[in-house]
Amino acid sequence: MDVKLLEDALALLEEKSLSRAAARRNVTQPAFSRRIRALEDWVGIPLLERKANSIVLSASLTENEAEIRAVLKRLARLRGQIIAQGKRSSNLVLATQHALATDVFAALLACFRDSSPDLAVRLRTMNREDCISLFLHGEADLLLCYEARAFPPLPFDASIERRIWMRDTLIPVVSGSLRYLFEGKAARESPPLIGYPHTSHFGRLIERTGLNEPFLQDGAWTRVESAFTLGVLELIRNGVGLGWIPQSMCRRDLASGKLVSLATSHGSIPLDISLFASSDNQPALDLVDDV
Repeated sequence: MDVKLLEDALALLEEKSLSRAAARRNVTQPAFSRRIRALEDWVGIPLLERKANSIVLSASLTENEAEIRAVLKRLARLRGQIIAQGKRSSNLVLATQHALATDVFAALLACFRDSSPDLAVRLRTMNREDCISLFLHGEADLLLCYEARAFPPLPFDASIERRIWMRDTLIPVVSGSLRYLFEGKAARESPPLIGYPHTSHFGRLIERTGLNEPFLQDGAWTRVESAFTLGVLELIRNGVGLGWIPQSMCRRDLASGKLVSLATSHGSIPLDISLFASSDNQPALDLVDDV
């Protein structure tokens, strides 16, 4: 059985909705429904009562939620132990978001090399949820990702060590021919937006804080939507629209005047750049302790 089916079941148990669980797992609702049916085929009994506009979770599913969590945790720990024992301690895998794979990772790597000059790192870049999944499945020794300071941290248990590597801020920035719109204290008109999908980490943060609402109420529209932050930054640099970028990614552009920050007038989202390692992975834990 594909272990991801148990992860799907947990998402469904927590969300109580096929559509919300599908969005959380970054798949379409029909695809998610097929995966739940695959789990039912493996178990041999229905796990849902499907109605016209709703679903009811079976007792056999809800009453085994704790056991499903325990099984996934044991599998992740076993896989991590096998991987850790089968690799050299000087060769580690680090999973991180695309937005952290440039300057922030370079600074972290320099810090690692101070204490471990011979360290070799395999960098895996992907969206935040996939990074977390890779780490929890033991396929990455270290996890480097964003956490918004105003919201709860990632709900890891005591077996995962967490360190804040850096502070950062998600800020609205604009460039090129659009800069004139924000001369003075207020915008004279609303520029087009470079947006993030609502299923992406930054997209959810912006939606939850409502910081795009003033732009939308003034008639702004989304010209381009992308979950690839480096691509969003390049579009902003070329004057395509206004967008939200981590300050660590655009500090040189801000210093040179190529980009203009609108954080003072339109708000910002404080971020932590957090580093994680499992307590049973001693080489990775040693690196985290040195940060």
